[in-house]
Amino acid sequence: MIALAKETPATILCVDDEPSILKSLQRLFLGQPCEVLLASSGEEALALMQDRAVEVIICDMRMPQMSGAEFLQQATQLQPNAYRMLMTGYADLASTIAAVNIGRIHRYIQKPWDNNELLKAVDEGLEYYRLLLTNRQLTAQVEQQNTRLKQLNQSLEEQVQQRTQQLRQSLQQLKSLLIQREKESDAILQLLYNIISIHPRLSGDYARRVSQTCHDLAKALGCSNTQQQLISHAGLYSEVGKLGFNSGLLDKPFHALGANDARRYLFHPQLAEEIMAPAVHLQPMVEIILHQYEHYNGDGVPDGLKAQEIPVGSRILAVARDFWALIYKRLSENVHSHAEAIAWLKRQQGSVYDPQLIAIMEQLQQRQQLNKPEVDDVQGATIEQLQPGMQLSHNLYNRNQMLLLPQGHVLTQQSLDKLREYQAKHKTVLRLQLEVTDKSNSPTA
Repeated sequence: MIALAKETPATILCVDDEPSILKSLQRLFLGQPCEVLLASSGEEALALMQDRAVEVIICDMRMPQMSGAEFLQQATQLQPNAYRMLMTGYADLASTIAAVNIGRIHRYIQKPWDNNELLKAVDEGLEYYRLLLTNRQLTAQVEQQNTRLKQLNQSLEEQVQQRTQQLRQSLQQLKSLLIQREKESDAILQLLYNIISIHPRLSGDYARRVSQTCHDLAKALGCSNTQQQLISHAGLYSEVGKLGFNSGLLDKPFHALGANDARRYLFHPQLAEEIMAPAVHLQPMVEIILHQYEHYNGDGVPDGLKAQEIPVGSRILAVARDFWALIYKRLSENVHSHAEAIAWLKRQQGSVYDPQLIAIMEQLQQRQQLNKPEVDDVQGATIEQLQPGMQLSHNLYNRNQMLLLPQGHVLTQQSLDKLREYQAKHKTVLRLQLEVTDKSNSPTA
């Protein structure tokens, strides 16, 4: 149910070139306290927005004349406060990335959608929209009270206390908004990981191995917890730029590429920088990805940095990336064991790689820490053992290394029902690792 529109009906704009989709959306909102505007094209929707204020936009990605990404870009200029939701499938990766870049979407909905999830998403969008309006009203109210304080000069202490309380409430609302935006940002990153994982020539398993080794190297090097997480994330998303490649550049190991193709291949960090440019808060991670092909002796790209001039995260990423690239036969067609891969890297220490990091890799190998990130099919709680309120201690992946639920997710009855549906549909058994506060009550104790 749309619970927020109590005094005035919400205005929801649905944009899709398929009449059947528009009718389905119109039926979905029947009986809800909202007004639904329908548009069969981006041009028609923009014309409606010239005269009507809308709170939530639900837009399809693929439309003739004007794509969903182009429409969302213009809609943002017309009504920047509107909550923007994108509906599409996994097949249209390039358009999805474009919408993230220029359309500034708040929410991604996959077709076919779940009605309850869509209603819940619309409700959250209305809350976001009205929180912005409430904040503006509170700010205006504070300004009026400041003027009144100067004019009246009476009951100063009481009025100051009142203003302080209002500011605290406003700040709390802003903090809540920031938390929501952080969650939305995490959702976009999780979407990018799944796009990498489902790509036929990339691998979520490879990305997670690189990420784990980046974390282990950063920890052994004495980096802070914040740096460890940042470098680990850079390892996980280091191949985002390859989404812009044609299949030819990814069909062969690197050593088999011609000179021109090799130069183009080394350009994927710059493509990653362009893809993630709108996400300003991710720029420290992007900086690590951008310089992953710098060489320790200064012969690398894109800037010819050398030794300590290269960001430590980039030096770590280069070692972790190429170690697993050798295991995965991405650098050569030969099969390499862990020891053989480290020996290969060691031959290029001081020229390509940081010698200190190669020494740490040898230590990690001796301690048998260079193992695959586990998706444990044996340990962990089954769906039947779970209850609402339990929290995941690890990410939940499916057999194809797609992220189903992130670490820290608090289970609800709805998420449990969806997991049961997933098990039945895919004929599999999911096992979840949980945070344990009392081992005697743990389903895995």
